[in-house]
Formats: sequence, C-alpha cells, structure tokens
Amino acid sequence: MKRVLKLLGQSVGFGSSICMLFAFIYADNQVRKIVLSFVLLSVVIGLLSLIYEVKRLSLLVQTLIQMVGGFIAFLIVAWVNQWFPFKWQVVLSASFSFFLIFFAIWIFHYLKYKHEIKQINQKLR
Repeated sequence: MKRVLKLLGQSVGFGSSICMLFAFIYADNQVRKIVLSFVLLSVVIGLLSLIYEVKRLSLLVQTLIQMVGGFIAFLIVAWVNQWFPFKWQVVLSASFSFFLIFFAIWIFHYLKYKHEIKQINQKLR
C-alpha cells in the first residue's frame, strides 16, 4: 500500500509537470503567467523547506520561517495574478485557507517522519 501511494504521488507530480509544460508552451500569455507563477511559488516553498536542515533552530522557528515565507510568496503571486481582490475580508479568507492547507500538510509530514523515526529506533533496540 505504501508503494502504491508513493507511485500515485509521483504520477500526479509527473502528470502535473507535463500539463504545466504544455500549458506554458501552447497557451496564451495569461496562462503562461499563471503557470510561471505556480512554478515560482513551488520553488520558493520547496527552497524554504531547507530551513529544516538548520539543526540549531527549534522546530517552531523552522516552521514559522517556512510558513511566513510561503505566505508572503503566496500573497505576491496572488497579487500579481489578481487571483482575488485585495480587500481585507477576502485576504483574511484566503489567508485562513492558506494556513489551513499549510498546517494540514505540515501535520501529515510531521506524523509521517515521527512514525519513521519510531520504526528506526525499534530496529536499533
């Protein structure tokens, strides 16, 4: 089951990459702008995850750095692409959605790595 889920994740990533590439090549400028924005946002969020390699920082500080950096990148991309009007109610709603998704993904990864560490520790005993 674990292998199937891993393959599904890779397939979705690969399929999405192909879709984005073809959209960038064959679509109009507005779609290219959105595709490029998604790619840049993904790169920023991916690079921000490197903060977890800095062992002298607490997990809380690492998480806050990744979250705030990702949120700022999200707001910039949303503003550039005019995804929503920048009125405080709409920004508040979009922010809530961002943080909800961020914490759902963060909790998933936290529990996954906690389980892996537990398995490694059991093998060492």
